[in-house]
Amino acid sequence: MSKSVREAMIETAWLLIAERGLEGMATREVLARTGAPRGSVYHHFPGGRTELIEAAIDHSRAWMQDQIAAIDPRQPGDVVAGYIAIWRRVVESTDFRAGCATTGAVTGGHDAGILERANAAFDAAVEALTALFAKVGVEPSEAASRATLLMYAAEGAVILARARRSVEPLEFTARQLGTRPAD
Repeated sequence: MSKSVREAMIETAWLLIAERGLEGMATREVLARTGAPRGSVYHHFPGGRTELIEAAIDHSRAWMQDQIAAIDPRQPGDVVAGYIAIWRRVVESTDFRAGCATTGAVTGGHDAGILERANAAFDAAVEALTALFAKVGVEPSEAASRATLLMYAAEGAVILARARRSVEPLEFTARQLGTRPAD
């Protein structure tokens, strides 16, 4: 089933933000990449570029929740390995051109609504990771702490992996965080 023009525009904006950051996401390029007519932005996103960016962040949030939900951990290290593997796939499949679109929306972003939406996306990832840690027997408060640390560390590792054009920062993070003993 083909995507709607709106869905294609959201996904394209998401990818552009992941590759270039917020300032690098031009609506004219979204239109060019999707083949959508010029008036499509305001037709599908009456709030213009800001509304398109918000939709891209929502897409990023849902995508990450789906990716995390696919992790089937048996122990805490499996949560770490699974989450880091998501980011490894992203950077390797894009030849280190793309990272986290939510991070891309925050860097250079000043709009309070965009920042709040990005914060909610980060919180959703932490909540999903917390649930996985709890699933493998980590106490609730420790599960939340581990999930928060994992998300923080992975975001930084993704940025460094892109800069170095190497998965080494992700592998290092996985080794360091994956060695913590189970509760």
